Amino acid sequence: MLRHDRRGVATILFVIMTLAAFVMFMATLQLYNVMTDAPKKVVVRHQFDDVGNILANDVVEIVLFLPHGGKIKYMEILPVDVAGQSYWIELNSSKESVNVSTFGYTARYIIGGIKYEVDINTSINATTSGGKIWINASR
Repeated sequence: MLRHDRRGVATILFVIMTLAAFVMFMATLQLYNVMTDAPKKVVVRHQFDDVGNILANDVVEIVLFLPHGGKIKYMEILPVDVAGQSYWIELNSSKESVNVSTFGYTARYIIGGIKYEVDINTSINATTSGGKIWINASR
């Protein structure tokens, strides 16, 4: 009868299983970062769409209701942050656009033809993010 020495098998299996568990743990950490970054980008894009649309609608309303020779100072209150990040807003009639930016992402909303209708500039009462925004327009 042949004798089998099985003492080394348990040690090798232990090492293999420990390494496999460590690799799975590291993969889970990497996937966590990947899985949280993509939804955050989607949320930022959708909230920027909301902020940009709010400002674009305000500009269209100003163009429609402001008589020739008239001036208006309009206040809009926007969210202080977007998905936990501060953002910047640029509204300029000569560029015919509303730009909403954060680190690494800029959303631009075109409002065609406004540079011929009104002169719009903004004064932002917040350092790097939303809050109270004053829109000054004259025709």
